[in-house]
Amino acid sequence: MKKLYFIWVLLFFLSACGEYSPSKHDVVNTHGHIENIRLLENFMEDVSMNKESEVRVVNYTDEGDPIIHDLTYSNDTLTSKKDTREDEFGNQLVMEDVCESIKKIDKSDRTIYQLEGCNGKVDVIHVTIISND
Repeated sequence: MKKLYFIWVLLFFLSACGEYSPSKHDVVNTHGHIENIRLLENFMEDVSMNKESEVRVVNYTDEGDPIIHDLTYSNDTLTSKKDTREDEFGNQLVMEDVCESIKKIDKSDRTIYQLEGCNGKVDVIHVTIISND
């Protein structure tokens, strides 16, 4: 019985090891509740001033899984790295793109932060979407 209990406890702790925990320096969007949005705004200002910068944006899915989006601006290059490996229902990939610009679009019901001109793609890449309710 003790052996079975020990194995159960060990499995419990091993399963929790893979969970992502955002840092205090991440922009975190948990179903519309935003933390540290100023860090994303600062990144956009740095890009507009041609200043090297980086930011991590973590968007949580409806199921509570993190999608990690790292943005870097260096040497006139805006790089996007979107990691969906923690999303149980996602495509389990790390996608890297080089983009022309990052934009903030204010609409009546939401604010959208998106990347445009990424590797010649027609579609934009959403960084995060904030509900204005």
